[in-house]
Amino acid sequence: MKQTSLEPVETIILDCDHILSYAGGDSEQLVRLCANFLRELPIHMGALRIAFKHGETFAAERALRLLDNCLVVLGSGAVSATMEALQSGLRCGNTRQVRREWVRIQELLQQIVPQVQRLMLEVTSPRSAVQ
Repeated sequence: MKQTSLEPVETIILDCDHILSYAGGDSEQLVRLCANFLRELPIHMGALRIAFKHGETFAAERALRLLDNCLVVLGSGAVSATMEALQSGLRCGNTRQVRREWVRIQELLQQIVPQVQRLMLEVTSPRSAVQ
């Protein structure tokens, strides 16, 4: 059963300049960072799902920190704020807040993943000469 957010999630537009800057201006490094994000994201999201399902707060906090490290390259303020709210809910034992922020994180990531994939494609696609 998929939960939906009570309030609309804002549209996220990746800051490609931030990501390129994080990659040191190196387009190959940018592609590696994006590939690592796409590879690690399902791992950390799966770990969070399992931790939430079993009520394991410590495991959820650990998975959340790893996910946050994975997302730092993207520099998205909305995702960072939601991650902080989720972590706060975990620490306080506020299950309502945890549920709300978990749904929100999933919705935000559904916007981010295709943008990261598109960015990788744009960077790796050969540019043809204008004739």
